[in-house]
Amino acid sequence: MLADPIRLAFRPPGSLQVPEPLDRGPALGPDEAIPIPGEMSFDDVLQGLNPLHHLPGVGMIYRAATGTEIHPAMRVLGAGLTGGALGMALAGIMSAIEMTQPLERIRAAARGEPDPLALQRQPIATADVQAAYQRWSELANPARMATAIAEARAADSRIG
Repeated sequence: MLADPIRLAFRPPGSLQVPEPLDRGPALGPDEAIPIPGEMSFDDVLQGLNPLHHLPGVGMIYRAATGTEIHPAMRVLGAGLTGGALGMALAGIMSAIEMTQPLERIRAAARGEPDPLALQRQPIATADVQAAYQRWSELANPARMATAIAEARAADSRIG
């Protein structure tokens, strides 16, 4: 269980070693160094609310005709609303299959081409991770937080 998701470290691709946290805190365990993918914009949520995406059979035709895709989480939730628990489970399985692209990967391996799933992944720049940790350590500095709390209390006492 992740107690502090802010302190996640990015394990270099192909490495089993967890890097030292840049905030100079205690070392992270192996379960705490897993990046959490999960960005979903407001537009993704609105697009996922379209009922045409979730109707069995119709959703697949609609997505193929319009060229739109919805976030896997929205697909699973919508399938739960239209198809109940079984629909939700099947949508989860189908989303996992689509995300791992097994047929495309097999075709690429047979042709001697690079793995298409690996080509889609964009490595995270180490400088970006270091900058994020540096900014977090500046914001979460206990002395700075104590000063801000004291200033807020002083301002509150002058008002009240």
